[in-house]
Amino acid sequence: AYTNFPNMPVPRSLRILLLALFSRTLVTTHRELCFFDPMLAYVLSLSARVISSISTSFGGASSGPSSWFEAGALMSSFSPPAPTPSLTCTRVKSTSRLYGLEDIVRAPKGNYIVSHLDLPAVYYHPDVKKDPAVAVGMPSSSTPRLWSLSKQEVEPGREDDAQELSAAPCEIKNWPKDVALIPHGISIRADVLAVVNHAYSKGGERIERFRVDGRTLRHLGGIELSSLVGYGTLNAVALLDDGESFLATTWLPPVLTHGKHGKQSGLLHQVKEILYALSGSPHTRIVWCRAGAKSADSCRLLDPPCRLCNGIALSKSGRRIFVADSLRRTIVAFDVKFADPAEPPKLERAWTASLRRPLYPDNVRVDDKGDLYIAACGPVTQFLVHQSELRAWTDKLMHLSPAERLHAKPPSPTHDIGAAFVIPADQAEGEGPAPSLTPSIVLSGDEIGFGSFSSAIRADDGSWLFGSFADAGVLRCSAQ
Repeated sequence: AYTNFPNMPVPRSLRILLLALFSRTLVTTHRELCFFDPMLAYVLSLSARVISSISTSFGGASSGPSSWFEAGALMSSFSPPAPTPSLTCTRVKSTSRLYGLEDIVRAPKGNYIVSHLDLPAVYYHPDVKKDPAVAVGMPSSSTPRLWSLSKQEVEPGREDDAQELSAAPCEIKNWPKDVALIPHGISIRADVLAVVNHAYSKGGERIERFRVDGRTLRHLGGIELSSLVGYGTLNAVALLDDGESFLATTWLPPVLTHGKHGKQSGLLHQVKEILYALSGSPHTRIVWCRAGAKSADSCRLLDPPCRLCNGIALSKSGRRIFVADSLRRTIVAFDVKFADPAEPPKLERAWTASLRRPLYPDNVRVDDKGDLYIAACGPVTQFLVHQSELRAWTDKLMHLSPAERLHAKPPSPTHDIGAAFVIPADQAEGEGPAPSLTPSIVLSGDEIGFGSFSSAIRADDGSWLFGSFADAGVLRCSAQ
């Protein structure tokens, strides 16, 4: 804090050293922060904003976020895993400038559906007067939110595995005129697609369902869950076998939910974030809604809670779910036990598998064979360096039209990595011990210019498809 006050010039290197010592002190005095390294980096970043605003009010100049993030990086004593060699990576055509592709699912007819999360509007911008639902608007060709990836037509003399994927906006039919569409996690069962929708004042916190036919999505209906989970809290969704009932995750605890018009801001909210980070308490939940549910009254919050519930996926058999608890760096498998289909199920823990630092799980996906895919973000202290650049970039984005924002180029990631894991079906659904998690693929953001992975899936030809909530485009990687 002293480094920000006027008339007290302190060399930048000394500032970083002091902050690193401060972070080490926190680590040694709080077991939870010692284990959850990202929480410490998060506290540092929030403290930077609070102290910067206080010092500025006294006439001081802000030291900027970079010193704080570098201090957090100095505090980190781990080394990231080595990148996977001999990989060729390209961005899928027509998505190279799409920012924030959050989730990917395999759809019928060999296509893939990708959700575009407008992260600048939903999470980053502190001005709650600019309602994300108003800023983003309704689904249209100028601001597409759901995209279809499909193979291009085969050219004469060209091998099938040489086909390229191209992206095009999905055509949405029967969409209600008074509801905004800001998708997050998605799930598919047969030809029914479920979508997390942060509609805020234009519909609330919602789960939508669509019938999929190629690039056409016909809206089947939605359910608002704002009264149960608040605003901006839903993260991922998993449709159950009937194509109507579902399980979803919340990534924010009740004390940190967004307001009706966007993310909360101000000193009080920042203090709440810090206190939750320090508490180490699990307060994010799994939500169940029964088939035919029309309102949150037909939905329930299930136990046990998570530190930060993230991705969720249903096994091929439909008897088990897999949940990513990002802050605990774990994947938890639960057997889903229904005594009555109209009543909430009981979740019985089957196994818990841990990712080694510095990787943190995000979305999970089960393929047609039953294999479980896990996408992981890199070291949070390094990731936040990228975030500091993104925050400045998103401030500029809010002055652009939705169409202009869609094609604005984000800054390149700095020292960030992404990784993907695969758990074979027999281990994922087996009754044996928890599977050991070893990355199947690791990519360096410095080498490929792509940030932390939020979603990962294998294509029919064996190549990998990656999306990132913090970067642009869909990345396609294959062995050389």
